[in-house]
Amino acid sequence: MIKKRFVSFSIIILLLVITGCGKDDVQEVIYKKGLPKEDSPAFGEFMRHELDLATDATLNYQDHIYTIMRSDKAGLRYYKYTDKELMDLYKPIFSAKKNPSKKLYDLAQINFLEKRKINNELDENLPEMTLDKKNFLKVKTTSGEKQFELPSANGKKVYLALQEINKENMLIQVRMYKKLKNGSLEGRQIYYLFLKRDFSKHEIVKEEELNSSIESGRLKEYLSVFPKVTEDGSYRKLFDKYTFEKKTNKVRKIKDTDILSKDGKYVYINGAKEKENFVISDGIQQIQTVDNYLKGNEKYEAQFKIDFKQIAKEMDFNAGDARIANIQYFNENYVVLFISYHGKMIGTAGSLNVLIDLQKNKKQPTAYLVDLGISR
Repeated sequence: MIKKRFVSFSIIILLLVITGCGKDDVQEVIYKKGLPKEDSPAFGEFMRHELDLATDATLNYQDHIYTIMRSDKAGLRYYKYTDKELMDLYKPIFSAKKNPSKKLYDLAQINFLEKRKINNELDENLPEMTLDKKNFLKVKTTSGEKQFELPSANGKKVYLALQEINKENMLIQVRMYKKLKNGSLEGRQIYYLFLKRDFSKHEIVKEEELNSSIESGRLKEYLSVFPKVTEDGSYRKLFDKYTFEKKTNKVRKIKDTDILSKDGKYVYINGAKEKENFVISDGIQQIQTVDNYLKGNEKYEAQFKIDFKQIAKEMDFNAGDARIANIQYFNENYVVLFISYHGKMIGTAGSLNVLIDLQKNKKQPTAYLVDLGISR
């Protein structure tokens, strides 16, 4: 009897030890005022997005060179720039001690891409795309050229965008609008043209039918055009919050309360779950790989604590509660928050950005407290 009680007691102690290595062991971030003292790959990627150099699509990154695409009223254009050129652009922000938000704004006004436009697409192994008067699409590559009839495109305003490209396939987005008499546009309809680079096959799919077409197997030959989320290709990043899971042949969606990283590989749990006045919860923050997230387990890539009241103290704000707190940017090793505080009596007490650097320590990252004017 005594032996049984001892065994039961030992099991209880073991369970307490195991569960005790959970949330109670999560450490608070290390707070530092100001920007990081030195550059880093994750900060550079954050700057690339903040300076609008990752929009609309990054088609390739190889040998320290980015190839990107832009599509708007000015048409479809390609650009390329190097890591060094990017770093030289944002480097002045590290010396902007008094007003880094003004410096970041000034840097964003520079027409960095003006002298970096690719003028001959074929030389860069990119497709040349044109529309005739009836909106028939002609795609030209080094392999040849082919014309495509777009659904219900005649008489509409059409914009083209190369979303993805690899050695075998291309994915072209086609946006169509009805033209009104006053010159404005309405009724947007989006199609996706999946195309073999040798023009041997193609598929045209409506935006609202994309996920079902993937699950049906109709687009199986073109799935390689979507970026790998894991090295083995078991998951692929689609658009918005969607991920293709190869094992189940299903398109999986990240919950509305969670945030998917820019590269599609990580999920910030409850990163979009805001209380009243657009405030996410402070306390324990959790990040998972997409693999673990979709498997529904509790394995975390990063766990750490943040404290909004402590942040206000670090910044010498005479503040009440946070009135706004949300995630502005999230990628593999970097999270950027915007926090604005109520005054203790009336009005507001101040605002700032929190740059959480996960590169060196995912259990106790460093949080840089600085006003960069980033709030969307």
